[in-house]
Amino acid sequence: MRVLSYSLTACKLMSTVLYTNGEGLTYTPKNDVTQHSKIALDTLDITTLIGSKNVTEALNIYQNGKNREGKSLQAMAQKNWVDAGLENLEDYEAYAALFFQRDGNPFLDNYNLDAMNCNNSFNGQSSDMCAISAKKNLLCTGLLYAQYEGVSALQYGNEKNWDELFAFWNGVYDDSIDERVSSGGPESVQESRDADFKTSFREASIQAIIDGQKAFGNGLQGDAVDKVKLAQAYEDFKKANLATFAQATLKYSSLFDADGLDQVKMDQKWGEGYTYFRCGAGLMRTELAVYVNYLLDPRGKENLTFTPKETYCKIAKKMLSLEDIGMGVKMEDLNVEAFLTNIKEDCDITDFNHVEGTYTSETKRSWIPVLGFIIVIGFYIAGYRVVTKRISKRKQL
Repeated sequence: MRVLSYSLTACKLMSTVLYTNGEGLTYTPKNDVTQHSKIALDTLDITTLIGSKNVTEALNIYQNGKNREGKSLQAMAQKNWVDAGLENLEDYEAYAALFFQRDGNPFLDNYNLDAMNCNNSFNGQSSDMCAISAKKNLLCTGLLYAQYEGVSALQYGNEKNWDELFAFWNGVYDDSIDERVSSGGPESVQESRDADFKTSFREASIQAIIDGQKAFGNGLQGDAVDKVKLAQAYEDFKKANLATFAQATLKYSSLFDADGLDQVKMDQKWGEGYTYFRCGAGLMRTELAVYVNYLLDPRGKENLTFTPKETYCKIAKKMLSLEDIGMGVKMEDLNVEAFLTNIKEDCDITDFNHVEGTYTSETKRSWIPVLGFIIVIGFYIAGYRVVTKRISKRKQL
């Protein structure tokens, strides 16, 4: 068995996940979670099929599974945290309220199916927009399921749940199972964005998983587990992933409306950026997530005319108008100038200091009318109330 090993490089991260010792990081699950890791192979196979326009077989694998016997990505996307007995539902509620489905269906599954079939909420979108959205939302499905396992590990003090968090985040980690090691999971997105922005958030995730493993000591379970240490590790894991998907949001929002871009490339980059945003949206500050969701969602905006760089500048300024992006992560942590080399000039930003209220009126007026933004906030609040009410009723059953 080949165990993942990462070389840690000096990087700027949040204080809780800052490591610059230059030593290799290795994570070895205490439990055999190779079967869990194989679900990422379904993601890879579906991605290939969608790319070759074989949506029928892609849907078959999504709904029935292929590489992990008896399990499917659709079942993961439909996972009900209440029915599973989880007590802490904050992580799920944050996403469910933002992407509220009036029909009561799971938001991840709806988005996956609509994008793959290019219908319902994706009516009127190009096949390129639908395809990229379907591919990337499978990664969102894996990340939220990793969070589900993290919350389960905390509630039950079960180390296997923690190892499963690693498996769903990373994908296959044993090359005797499949040669597509560390592919098809959120880890691969972190690797790519780290290359773009010269950061090490993937390593920060690995370090957090290692720290969480230490909370279990030598086989501790249940109440004997160091829950304080485990909770901090889980927070650090989420912070690292929030940072990565905030980077992805900025990257693709800066590319999709570039001058001279043809419609195919525009749709691909737009769909990729918006869907990556969705992966990390539940970890962001609510005000930021609601704003970006309304601004960047391509559905229903087929006839809009865009000014190059306008969208990403609005997002960047909105980020800086708040205390932080979420969970204490700040713009300077993202090392944005490594990829967005002209962001200060493009967006008329002098520095990356977060000052509450700065740019707020500008970002609202320049694209979203104040009244419209208030309506969007209202929808979020209504969605949150409905989601929590549904959860409360299910708990009582």
